[in-house]
Amino acid sequence: MAEGPRGHLVFACGGSLYAVPAERASEVVNLPPLTRVPGAAPHLLGVFAHRGEVLPVIDLARLIGKPVDEVFKRVVLVRVPRGTMAFTATRVIGVSPIMGAPPRLGEAGALAFMHGPAKVPAGDCAAIEPEGLLEYLSRGR
Repeated sequence: MAEGPRGHLVFACGGSLYAVPAERASEVVNLPPLTRVPGAAPHLLGVFAHRGEVLPVIDLARLIGKPVDEVFKRVVLVRVPRGTMAFTATRVIGVSPIMGAPPRLGEAGALAFMHGPAKVPAGDCAAIEPEGLLEYLSRGR
């Protein structure tokens, strides 16, 4: 993560806040019906077609092992050079700067691609490295 303030799109997934670099967040869309992927990990809720692409829908809470009891109505589309993924969102907070470089939340798994606690006006959040997280998830995690 950069040392200076960078704009991040902040959103909630369940009871936690997450942030992705604003330049990577391409859209927030209503969650359409999903096609299930047989044998997929629990965090992969399914896929849907959007503007000619088939996008995986990732539930961040399930990905890091948090319980989820909410119904998702929207997803945040995150584009990186390698592809696009959709993160479930219970609400979108807005764009906020994140100062400095918070430490990684973990050394292994998905938490190795999240930093925090990152301070934003809405509270503490986990700042996601979308490129690294997509690479990690693409390896079949």
